[in-house]
Amino acid sequence: MSTALSHMSSEAPNKVKPFGTAERTIAMRYLRAKKSQGGVGLIAGISFACIALAIAAMIIIMSIMNGFREEVIRLTIGSEGHMFIAVAEANPPPGTLDDLEITISGLPKVTKAFEFTQDFAGVQANGRVTAGQVIGMELQALETFELIAGNIQQGGLDGFASGSGSDPMVVIGVQMAAQLGLAVGDKIVLLSGRVRQSPFGPPKPVYKPYTIGGIFATGLYEADLTYIYMDIKESTLLFHAGVSQGTVMVRLENADDVDDIRSLIREVIKQPIFLETWRDRNASVATALRTEQVAMRLVFMIVVIIAMFPVLAAMIMLVKNKSKDIAVLRTIGATSGSILRIFLMAGAMIGLLGTFIGIIGGILFCLNISAVQSFIEIFTGPLFPAEQYQLASGIPAKMVGSEVAGVAFWGFLVSALATFFPAWSASKIDPVEALRYE
Repeated sequence: MSTALSHMSSEAPNKVKPFGTAERTIAMRYLRAKKSQGGVGLIAGISFACIALAIAAMIIIMSIMNGFREEVIRLTIGSEGHMFIAVAEANPPPGTLDDLEITISGLPKVTKAFEFTQDFAGVQANGRVTAGQVIGMELQALETFELIAGNIQQGGLDGFASGSGSDPMVVIGVQMAAQLGLAVGDKIVLLSGRVRQSPFGPPKPVYKPYTIGGIFATGLYEADLTYIYMDIKESTLLFHAGVSQGTVMVRLENADDVDDIRSLIREVIKQPIFLETWRDRNASVATALRTEQVAMRLVFMIVVIIAMFPVLAAMIMLVKNKSKDIAVLRTIGATSGSILRIFLMAGAMIGLLGTFIGIIGGILFCLNISAVQSFIEIFTGPLFPAEQYQLASGIPAKMVGSEVAGVAFWGFLVSALATFFPAWSASKIDPVEALRYE
């Protein structure tokens, strides 16, 4: 410390540079001091490790939670849209929906907007009857549903929206196909809730046969058991006698953009509409995801706070062991502010370096999570079987830059607060009292 003392004693107190060479040198020497010199190197090392592990754990868990949340949303709404807009008219004028689609498609963050129908129907085949949800849309729209178009197990979408009579092709789920004993090329009969009046007897239900063109498997039981996709012209004829229902489905780049787009849509559309989002339709799932997200972040913020207690203990011991040095520094001209800064820098170095290493460790872990999972599975077996959890690519991890920056800020802030009070106590040490018995 002699070099630092010479720097400090050779300069007038009011000329000592705040956070300058002398103060930095003393702070570093205090952290590196050996046990025989009253140093707290071991505790400082433990404090550094605690902070690094807490920060890394916070980044890893938040990234995995983000990944799982994205997968849950993908599976929940992968066969549906992000927003649903209905014109507040029973029979909208011709061209209303076309104008609506064009207007919404031109908005930022919107992938596609298209007309669709969704109706319940009876499904009959091979002497068996079940219930289904018939979703009508154009082929180009169906191809944007990766969960459907990307998981065709049999057949395909080549013949979708083609044919006449009983030839128009539909796409059904694998559970429905298994329940009714169906394969590609087989016929099914769809019974709508609409009836046709007959002059020769009671009203007759409207029904029509269709050909199975493809069978999909999403892994979602309800979708695979009940969903039937057909061309919107066919569904409108079967269920609504060819009258458009005035409903538009909207697909977004990001499912979390619904709140921003909702307000924007209401601004640009100059007519009464009914607007519903995927959160409205899946309120329990959306609420659970949000609650879990907030709760886990709160828990890990507390974990980081707990990890800062070793820093507080290290700084208290450092101040206690260095009271004589503090008195010497004060007698040669060091101000209370200078003492405060020295101990602040000593503690901040632990927090800053621990936070930095924790961030690097957390990012590297998330970037190589597949390798980590493979290593763990050597001893435990499959953690998340793909056929059960629909996680073909392994444990998902999605890092968000703003969250990583928030973790870094929180880690440094808490470590700085843990350092401040011991540093403040050091700056208030009376040199006369400290040297009285030396």
